[in-house]
Amino acid sequence: MPKKKAKKHAAASSEDGTPEAHPDAEYVPLAIPEETVELVTLDMRLLNWSYLNFKWKVKTSTRLFAVKNEIEKRHGPITSLKICKDHFAEANELTDEMLTLHEYGIDGAPAFEKEVVCLIYYDFKPTQHDNPLLLATEQY
Repeated sequence: MPKKKAKKHAAASSEDGTPEAHPDAEYVPLAIPEETVELVTLDMRLLNWSYLNFKWKVKTSTRLFAVKNEIEKRHGPITSLKICKDHFAEANELTDEMLTLHEYGIDGAPAFEKEVVCLIYYDFKPTQHDNPLLLATEQY
């Protein structure tokens, strides 16, 4: 089988090594800044019971509904979930699920810098079950 011929690549610059000028004299290339990922450690504290506290490291671009999903994943079916920043008060309650942590004023730091910790307090009511099988205890 005969060898394939090598393809010739079009040179992006002229023969002397200088880049070709853009046809538009007013052209300025768009400078896109490098996006830095900011991380924050959420110190999640249940209001009345410290055994269920946990820490969760997330990006500041994480939306509030993801935080609510993580709480529900850890505790099971819950209702009336309230999440507050810094201390548990109605003025500090985070209500809009589509806002990011950064939009709520929770700033982070790049991974190579010192860890940023934000206190988040939460409270909820467990889902009430009417099913007697779910309320029964094991008997041996």
